[in-house]
Amino acid sequence: MYCRALVRPACVFFSFLAVAPLSAQDQDWGKKMFDKREIKFGSVAKNSDVTFKFTVKNIFKEAIQVSSLSTSCGCISWQEKAPITIPSGQSQELTIRLDTVRHQGDKHVTAFASLLEPTRGSNSTVSIPVEGRIRQDVILQSNTLNFGQVDQGRAMEHRLNVSYSGGRPDWKVTQVKVNNPHLSTKIVEKGRSGGTANYDVVVTLDGNTPVSKLRDQMLIVTNDVGDSGYAVSVEAQVEPDIVVADVQFGQVAAGQPKTVMVVVRGKKPFKIEKVESAKKDDQFKVKPSDAVSQVHMLSMTFTPSAQDGLFEEEFFLTISGREQQVTFKAKGRVVEQSVTVAKPVVP
Repeated sequence: MYCRALVRPACVFFSFLAVAPLSAQDQDWGKKMFDKREIKFGSVAKNSDVTFKFTVKNIFKEAIQVSSLSTSCGCISWQEKAPITIPSGQSQELTIRLDTVRHQGDKHVTAFASLLEPTRGSNSTVSIPVEGRIRQDVILQSNTLNFGQVDQGRAMEHRLNVSYSGGRPDWKVTQVKVNNPHLSTKIVEKGRSGGTANYDVVVTLDGNTPVSKLRDQMLIVTNDVGDSGYAVSVEAQVEPDIVVADVQFGQVAAGQPKTVMVVVRGKKPFKIEKVESAKKDDQFKVKPSDAVSQVHMLSMTFTPSAQDGLFEEEFFLTISGREQQVTFKAKGRVVEQSVTVAKPVVP
């Protein structure tokens, strides 16, 4: 009983804080909403992709508006656009980016976030000191490695150059990290001389990457003391090279065959080696095409059993020279034969 008496008031206290009314006398109420109040980027490479994220939580009963976001220097910028309204109890992520492309050297600057409680007009400005050093002796070719549009099923390779001119004869790139399982990396040392070094980081996008807008971040790690890595964005737009829509049979009478056409389109001529179903169902018959064409018309016949109800069958197309199969589904409803026959209405 003694422990329980201690815990309950604490819970009430913290619940009160989460929905506390904003005090007009508190000039620093805006600072209480930020989970971090300073940024230390440390040492970063020229052209690296460098960002810092805040979580801003509205701990007050009233809705709070981020009315403006500004900086004291063009070397940093907010990624979000004001105004932003944060309801009571909700959170908003804000991001500061360091411009390592147009700037270099030591930076000691400030970011500003102006907050407003609209109903009473209470304002608060949060000043966030920002520090960082943009190195001139470590230069990345770019802060983004973009594969562009890639046909699904096609593997691609991209290179990013990393150069060093800091004077250390033993300087090297030790590791390159990526998170996406469809990306792999390789380090190629191209040369070194007189305290300089030159590397290529080779990034490969494998042929099994699904259709998607891929966004990842590659981290280049060196043997510099305290080096946490230099970040580079990796992007790709993987698009289907072969498209086939799901087949809609509609209503099919039990025991009666129904045939529909399956249209398969590609960006260039291709050959379909075989068509397989997931369940190996003999109710479906597909006549494949032996032609090499950009558009294939496959005849699919479905003869359902006597079982009524919805059906859905998945099919796999094996394409010549393409490792990844193309999938589509056949869908519809099996009904009793008598249901599909029009009957006179009996009064």
